[in-house]
Amino acid sequence: MVGTIPAPGDMSMSGLAAYLTDKEQLNFTQLTELTVDPAAEKKLNMATYIAHPDQLGALLICASGKKPDQKTDTTAPLPTTAYISGSKTAIDIYRLPLAS
Repeated sequence: MVGTIPAPGDMSMSGLAAYLTDKEQLNFTQLTELTVDPAAEKKLNMATYIAHPDQLGALLICASGKKPDQKTDTTAPLPTTAYISGSKTAIDIYRLPLAS
């Protein structure tokens, strides 16, 4: 779905990355922003997607400033703050290359 939609705030970093990647692949979209939802009573994130015609590599979420494995090729990080396991956390979102 294109636009801004709620995303769980109670998942681990790897769980949220898998969830967001799944939403991209199912809907032919690309994540452009992830923020906390300040209006929600429950701890939720808001994910913004744009249409994207091609398949994209999976997303990887790390604590802010912590680089992923040096052997892993990634895009430049998208720094943000989101709810991870119910706590507001500074994170970096990376995109992995497509598997061959």
